[in-house]
Amino acid sequence: MREDRISVFRERLDKYLNLGINLLSLAIGCSVKVDLYDTLYPALSLVNNEIAKLNIEIQPREDVAVLRSNGDYSLVRRIYDISGNGVNKDELISINPSVALLLLQVHQSRASSPKEFASSIISLYRRLGSSPVRVRIGKGHSIVSTKEKAEFALIDFIGTKSGNEYLLANNDTIQIIDPTEDPGSYRQVATAVSNALNDLFIKGVYRDITIYPVYDAPIEDLREKLTRSFKEFSSKWDFQLNANVIQPRVNYLLMGATVVGTLDKEPPMFYDNIKAGFKILVTRSFGELSIISTYLTTHVDESIIDELERNVMSIEDLEKLKTKIMDSLSRPNIEIARVISKYLPEIGEAFREDEHIAATVDVSGPGIFVFKELAEQANVDVALYNIPLISPEIAKFAAEHYIITDATAGTNGAIAIVASKDVIDSLIRNLRGIEDVQPMVIGEVMGRGSGKLFVPDYITRYITSKSLLMKLTMNIDVLRSLRRQQVRCEKVRVEARVLGNVQGVGFRPTLRRQALSLGLTGYVRNLLDGSVEVVAEGCKEDVMAFIEWIRSSPVGSVQTINYMIKQYYGEFNEFEIR
Repeated sequence: MREDRISVFRERLDKYLNLGINLLSLAIGCSVKVDLYDTLYPALSLVNNEIAKLNIEIQPREDVAVLRSNGDYSLVRRIYDISGNGVNKDELISINPSVALLLLQVHQSRASSPKEFASSIISLYRRLGSSPVRVRIGKGHSIVSTKEKAEFALIDFIGTKSGNEYLLANNDTIQIIDPTEDPGSYRQVATAVSNALNDLFIKGVYRDITIYPVYDAPIEDLREKLTRSFKEFSSKWDFQLNANVIQPRVNYLLMGATVVGTLDKEPPMFYDNIKAGFKILVTRSFGELSIISTYLTTHVDESIIDELERNVMSIEDLEKLKTKIMDSLSRPNIEIARVISKYLPEIGEAFREDEHIAATVDVSGPGIFVFKELAEQANVDVALYNIPLISPEIAKFAAEHYIITDATAGTNGAIAIVASKDVIDSLIRNLRGIEDVQPMVIGEVMGRGSGKLFVPDYITRYITSKSLLMKLTMNIDVLRSLRRQQVRCEKVRVEARVLGNVQGVGFRPTLRRQALSLGLTGYVRNLLDGSVEVVAEGCKEDVMAFIEWIRSSPVGSVQTINYMIKQYYGEFNEFEIR
């Protein structure tokens, strides 16, 4: 039975590879995002001084762009190359946007370090910022591709006039979330769009929602299938769909959307009103990605199956759990948005702690670290006394086996709400009865502070990276750049020596799993001087992707990697730990 299961899975991998799709590298949603804390934010700090000289403004971090509006708006989409070639100053004057939503798809080599990423984005920003029109970046979204020629910058310019309501907009994309389904299936698209919508829902937006799809695929048939799934999703949930917007055509699988909706209440962004005693409520347990990642890894690395079945659950039970989660992820959380809206002040009304929600946040990619961000944004200290995970056993297993560095992460998952105790009690009564919603209080605000987050000691079961625990910031990095085989390629051998904090931190098993997934053979071993030796053979593209991946390894801390590309010998049959 196991052989049949693995065989079927690998047949699927081959099918995707024949489409030019690196299935495993695309899986697990947020794993393809540029790391916020290790790459994006440091990169922005490197170019802040130069950006300050440009006619450009990066608005404070929020899950969604928020504009005062009279209800009417325009959306103009433009697609440039990653350097911003094609940005037309005269056209920007004509568009005169109120805000811009930026989606960058960059090759993984650019996302490997803050310096590389900074050099990429500053060229685009210079072009945008040289226009007489001030460009405000209301929401940025950066994702990684493993295909070098699949880079682009997609910008949705939104224009509106100030009025008596709010216009909220968000862009979010994934590449594939469930590798056991065909790309472009309804459930893949529904999950991707629901993930984008979630950032509107957390602000109480549930009406006048329009979906502007963002998608790409390596073949026309798949693009058409994606289009049909967008239409099916929009029709099923009664959302407007504007399918006339242009799409990137770099032939790399991508699905998601820019979503826009209106709000006739004050959005829950009352960070200054959060005070001691306010409670933290989540709408359901989270940690979806540890389950999906573990399911995927068991099919990539067969040795994991035995340990899973011996210590946690059967592979069949894991598959049932994964399917149940996928069903949940593909349903938009719009009913929660309706409830949130009831607890928001009317336009112009002041916040009242006995009636209103103070703040909300989407517990998705960053997992538990969204509470750290919330604490910093509100200048309060927060204590969590419960970490409700869908499957603590799987989360612990995934962390222990370096399958995922943050096993609390999810996609289109729970929504967290901050409010006074009385409001929370009322919310719980209103939320009960909604499908998949299990409201629970998991913590509280300790008082004004410096943004500290206090968590239970057992969090180390689910987050094994010491650097993550120290920073308490987001970084998931799972099964990225994975490929089992490639039909045609130039084969090479790489001999590398990795220096840094790379021994005793799970470095070798993590590298082995990555190498297996890339279809590489060779070995990794510790050297007496504290460094690690890596020898790998395989397709040149995969070997170079492996080197880039090692630079930003999710475990340990790589200071230097010295390597040489050599002639392919075909010396190994597998990739082993020595």
